[in-house]
Amino acid sequence: MTIEYIKKDITTVGVGIIVHGVNCQHEMASGVAKAIRAKFPKAYESYMNQPKGNTMLGTAFLVEIENGLFVANCYTQLFYGYGGGAYADKLSVFDSLHLVFNQSDYHDLPIFMPRIGCGLGGLDWTTDVQPIIEELNELYPRVKVFVCDL
Repeated sequence: MTIEYIKKDITTVGVGIIVHGVNCQHEMASGVAKAIRAKFPKAYESYMNQPKGNTMLGTAFLVEIENGLFVANCYTQLFYGYGGGAYADKLSVFDSLHLVFNQSDYHDLPIFMPRIGCGLGGLDWTTDVQPIIEELNELYPRVKVFVCDL
């Protein structure tokens, strides 16, 4: 399966795993994370119930919103900021997404994600993140990945 790019508000997905990146500082105040927080309070509650700090990097926590719909909080960056530069960590993106791909394959649910780690995270989609998605897609060929524009 290749990556499919679609024009869709990620918060309008009805069935599947909505994936987004979070920092390890208990701040979901901007970007896609802010939209997820507003639409899916259970995802924010789960995020706030996890410990802060670098031990969370590379982990992912799936929260069931309703039957067949999950949100995956992927800990892709230790800190956050708005001054440019890379806050997201490529290894943490890989590790957290690997966990999500495994669950997607197990539950036979598609993945819907923004260009995770890019934007405020500071990574480049083409050189940093897309190769990670492609590698994981080779490991989990049944997993369908949809990259959404918010």
